[in-house]
Amino acid sequence: MCDHTDSITKLKMASSENYDQNKRGWIMVATMFVCYLVVYGNLKALGVLLIPMTNDLDSDMWLVGWVLVFFGIMHHSMGPIVGAACRLLGSRPMMVLGGLLSTLGIMLTSISTSVLALTIVIIGLAGIGSALCLFISFAVMATYFKEKYALAVGISTLGVPVSTMVYGPMTQVLLDTYGWRRTMLLLGGVSFHLVACAMLMRRNPSSSSPDTEQYQEVPVSDEDEGKEWREGRICLNKTDTDGRSCSDQDHCARARQYCRLIMEAMDFALLADVRFVLLTGANSAGNFTYYAWLVYMVSHGQFQGLSSTQASFLPTAFGVGNAIGKLIVPLFQQVGIKPSMTFWGCFGASLVCVSLLLDAFVRPFIGQLALTGLVGVGYGVMFQAIDVMSRFITTDDRLVSVLGWQGLLSGVGGTLGGLIAGQIYEWTGSFSVALCLFAGMILLSIPLLVIEALYSKRKASVGQ
Repeated sequence: MCDHTDSITKLKMASSENYDQNKRGWIMVATMFVCYLVVYGNLKALGVLLIPMTNDLDSDMWLVGWVLVFFGIMHHSMGPIVGAACRLLGSRPMMVLGGLLSTLGIMLTSISTSVLALTIVIIGLAGIGSALCLFISFAVMATYFKEKYALAVGISTLGVPVSTMVYGPMTQVLLDTYGWRRTMLLLGGVSFHLVACAMLMRRNPSSSSPDTEQYQEVPVSDEDEGKEWREGRICLNKTDTDGRSCSDQDHCARARQYCRLIMEAMDFALLADVRFVLLTGANSAGNFTYYAWLVYMVSHGQFQGLSSTQASFLPTAFGVGNAIGKLIVPLFQQVGIKPSMTFWGCFGASLVCVSLLLDAFVRPFIGQLALTGLVGVGYGVMFQAIDVMSRFITTDDRLVSVLGWQGLLSGVGGTLGGLIAGQIYEWTGSFSVALCLFAGMILLSIPLLVIEALYSKRKASVGQ
């Protein structure tokens, strides 16, 4: 009983730790930065390698492009499963597994001889591993911040634009020097850094909530334990207190207990939360265009008349713009200018819409660089605003579930966008029509963000 009391006291002391003050939080920011750098860098590298991979495998571009799009979508679609696994098994073991799967998947791509083999290793291994790393690092990092969360998420997600700036030209150089297969082997070696990042994890997001101070009582007497047993809530040993074997009914009760734990870890109740649904809808509208743009950005530039070297710098322009977009919100907050996150989300969506429309028709290299950079700014502002709003719709212990379900549902939008972009290319021979469609699609996020703001304001006024 004394040990139980001491553990509760320690947990309360840990959970009462102030937000924004723990220096380890900034280590988690750096860890998340590296995870995003590696995962999205691999996605960008695959986009640069799209044409040589297609030629070497003697396949159609749209088919290989679908594989790369699904690799990006897998980062999201595994969300609920990652969240449940993290809650049940812990953040560090699951993230170590993710780093190993990602490394293995990227390295095995170098020896793939068919599109089917490419699909298995990229989606089945690297995709699942990347999902484990991204969701867990994001959820753990968020538990350390509140007031400075916009700054923390802005810095940590800079790994996305930095990856596009670095991996685009770097992959082109490696491709020209070693060919696409040896390039993938080298990228697999870089991916092993995800394992090192995983070893820095200490906190489980499902149990680190200062807002809720959750801990689970354990039976402290034989009478209470027997009551739990009879009600089917606990059956963890193969024999009962009298030394008799558990009956079939006890085994069924234990199975029901495990199923209940899994269902609770999945947190299906989030799907009924109005704010979650609205924010996820807005995020899905953005992802409908985002992953297709990442995969086909270089190819679109080449079809618009750019050389392969010129087109390889489009990801750099996108990365610079995206980095600027992610720093706009925290910089404005630092100088005392604090528009609502709803405003920033709508502003970002509008900027992406206009830039995609113009990029569909502009051909000069300088024009494409500028517009690609503006697209990056818009996405950076929009997604950061949605991330901040999603952070505070629930408590810390459910944040990994919020990220997981939001990732899955947003991934559906990304999948549709990637498939539609590939089909439009097959029908028209360019991506211009797809960009016009994407420009209209991303505008759907604006009414959803406005409705969410009005609903939150009304709910807050009712609560007062």
